[in-house]
Amino acid sequence: MSKGGLYLSDFTIAAKSTAKPVPSAGPVGAERPEEESTQTEADASPAMLTKRTPAEQEKRARDRAAIREDARSSLKNLKRAKQREIKFYVNVALDQATKARLKRAADENDLKMAAVMKAAIDFYLKENGY
Repeated sequence: MSKGGLYLSDFTIAAKSTAKPVPSAGPVGAERPEEESTQTEADASPAMLTKRTPAEQEKRARDRAAIREDARSSLKNLKRAKQREIKFYVNVALDQATKARLKRAADENDLKMAAVMKAAIDFYLKENGY
């Protein structure tokens, strides 16, 4: 059984952007068959990307900036919506008797002390026109 020779054309080689395709040489000591050497220049060169004009580049940059700005503003709006739902805590110094009454009212009504305080504050503010 004879082993076939490997040729340079069996491997993919990236061509330089301005260079013409270089004819490939076969392995040392092996003859290259003629049917492989009939490759056209168009088949060998990879498709080149077209360069955009400065006006197209500027338009694309403006479009990308507008998209980023929209995303940034929508993120800010989302954060603002979340902030509206944030609970703000108030530290209140109570004497022992008031705290005991608050605790008893919360236990009897099966509520948290914070809920009782919130209701009391809401009642006070409504009564005084706030």
